[in-house]
Amino acid sequence: MLLSTLKEIVAKKKEQNIPDFVINNFLKEYLQYPVLAYIYSHKKYKNLIFIGGSCLRVCYNLPRLSEDLDFDYFKKDFAKIDLEIFANDLKKYFKNNYLIDVNIKTQASIRIYLKFPILKNLGLASNISESDFLYVKIEISKSNFVKPETNLIPISKFGYNFIAKNYTLEYLMTGKINAILNRVWFKGSSNEINVKGRDFYDLYWYLQNKISPNWAELEKTAGIKTQDEFVKVIKEKIEKNVSAKKLAYDLKNFFENQEFVNNFCENYKNIVYKNLEAAFNQK
Repeated sequence: MLLSTLKEIVAKKKEQNIPDFVINNFLKEYLQYPVLAYIYSHKKYKNLIFIGGSCLRVCYNLPRLSEDLDFDYFKKDFAKIDLEIFANDLKKYFKNNYLIDVNIKTQASIRIYLKFPILKNLGLASNISESDFLYVKIEISKSNFVKPETNLIPISKFGYNFIAKNYTLEYLMTGKINAILNRVWFKGSSNEINVKGRDFYDLYWYLQNKISPNWAELEKTAGIKTQDEFVKVIKEKIEKNVSAKKLAYDLKNFFENQEFVNNFCENYKNIVYKNLEAAFNQK
């Protein structure tokens, strides 16, 4: 059963002294697979394009965890996505196949929260005031690209098998750059955290793997025309907004090794600038 597998994950991670806030994301990662298997085995939903950090994790072995499932769609494939039907289909799927009655919360912006009432059963919500729900968010957006290149990648993990549809890495990187430049995100007691650490880790991953964005699309979406201009804009964004504290606030949730997170964040600028130089021959 699904619940017994989740209990095994919790027990193993606790033996390794991994913080509960990271264990939660290991559980979310596992729960992503039945969701993805459902979507990519469904004739109506299988044309959704898997994007974001979870796509990199599932399809390209990104070293960090990821908590959400993000998808793009094209109008020709979905003249109108009926959010309520999609959400209820997912609810029936989990109840019929895993005997878990998932609570659904939907938002008008095509965002679904699957609420799994399992944290107390797993020993991750011992305080009476703590929520029993583990959330897995699904967000679906209309694609900003006109004719992007896509891949079909066979996935086999945790006993689930499906073929995921996603953008090629250059288009995924273009989307990530747009998020870095335009995402509005505030956290902390005084809204002092205004960047998502995961975005800037993913930028490092793209650069380390010598991946470039689609320059024609980046010009359309961000007005960036050349490699030199890209390097300048990225450095300006990092200098203005990025600090070790801001990066670690978000990024700590996605790695087992917290010391690595702290060291990575403290040395982020040096690491990324060297990778920018290597990727685009900047001196």
